[in-house]
Amino acid sequence: MLRVHHHSCSLLLLIFTIFLSSCVNIDKTLGENLIPTDQDLTLHTATFDLPLDSRLSDSLFSNNYFIYDSEMPFLFGACYDRKFGLTEAGSVFQFFPISFFSYGDDPEPVSLTLTVWRQGNIILDEGQRTIPQNIFVHEVNTDITYPNAYNNSLKPQDWNNVPVSNPGQIYFGTDTLRIALSLDFARELLSATQEERDTIRLFLKRFKGLYLRTETPALFPNSGRINLAHDIEMTLKYTANGGDSTLTYFCGYQSLVKAFNTITHSQASLDLDPSEVIYYQGMAGYKPYINFVALTQKIQTWAQQAQIDTKKILLSRAELVLSYDSEVDYTEINKYPSALYPFTRRFTDSTSYYMPIDNIYTTSLLGAINRSKSHYSMNITSYLQSLLKKEQVTERDNAWLMEPTTYSESTSGAMIYLYNSYSYPLAAFKGTATDTKPYLKITYSILK
Repeated sequence: MLRVHHHSCSLLLLIFTIFLSSCVNIDKTLGENLIPTDQDLTLHTATFDLPLDSRLSDSLFSNNYFIYDSEMPFLFGACYDRKFGLTEAGSVFQFFPISFFSYGDDPEPVSLTLTVWRQGNIILDEGQRTIPQNIFVHEVNTDITYPNAYNNSLKPQDWNNVPVSNPGQIYFGTDTLRIALSLDFARELLSATQEERDTIRLFLKRFKGLYLRTETPALFPNSGRINLAHDIEMTLKYTANGGDSTLTYFCGYQSLVKAFNTITHSQASLDLDPSEVIYYQGMAGYKPYINFVALTQKIQTWAQQAQIDTKKILLSRAELVLSYDSEVDYTEINKYPSALYPFTRRFTDSTSYYMPIDNIYTTSLLGAINRSKSHYSMNITSYLQSLLKKEQVTERDNAWLMEPTTYSESTSGAMIYLYNSYSYPLAAFKGTATDTKPYLKITYSILK
């Protein structure tokens, strides 16, 4: 009689089951015929070299209170970098008396003081943080208006070369700055008529404004300091009718009286050939500039060769990548911008300004520096999609890569992104002919 052990039967059954399962063919196309052809979205990728160079971001609108009442600091000072050269900044501002009362009979000035409240400073070397700087204040002799409030608006002929500040004014950058102004200028202020004191328009017609600057520093590497102030106020003390009085003036106070910053850059030894290096300089200096006209033409040529209708390209992701040398010293990396994002130039009837592309409000990829990969990457999906749909891409669609900053609008709490025009990072990125050139990578489907 044949006896079969139970465990032997189990083993035979397992082997038979494995044999059967190994013979089953899986149909990976199962259900494909149920998907409409216009919804069959297979993902593909493509990479394109970026048409990129370095260009000045001027004229930079530098009014202290422009968009959403976002406050920009007053800037004054200068610094020098061997490669990027000399950068100088100054504050131009209108002023107006807070009180409208009569000065009294035969007023005589006792003192006139400009008080500048420190917010911080920009230095390229820690040893320059407390260097002494000679301070000068000049009268402006041209009207300060929104249309001319650019970094390069003020020309030498627009301000009186003889300062109204007393000689010997020195600032060490660490505390509130108080500048003594001349009594001759104080007497001029006291000569304002009652009508001029009562009407801002008439007062500003006579007293155009003031220009605050520092002396140019000695030109050695990483020298100088640019100071930031969050408020400026002018105080006039005088005697009249046998008594002492004090009069305070608003200086560049929101929309009441205007203010803007002058910024000039004199490049020292920048080679602007983009094949090796793409430069970034804060404020109104050189920025990586993307030629989206040329980039979309590249995509059009690629699509034609692949027999793809660009109007039917559906982008799942479009990412810009800009690399830098991983061997750069950490002290130099600390000068690099914290983030980069594409900004286009917007135009109104009276002015122009820079604003980030709309993707910045819908993505988490905001172009922050990635120190582990030595690059910046940023999402431009919807912006590039819109360009592919346009009949004609123009120069206005080109973009500067700039450092964004945020501002929360007080009334609605909405987050607003602006160009951080009051920081001064310096950077050098790998150019268009290097081993890690700037590129665009797209992930896409084709609508059928």
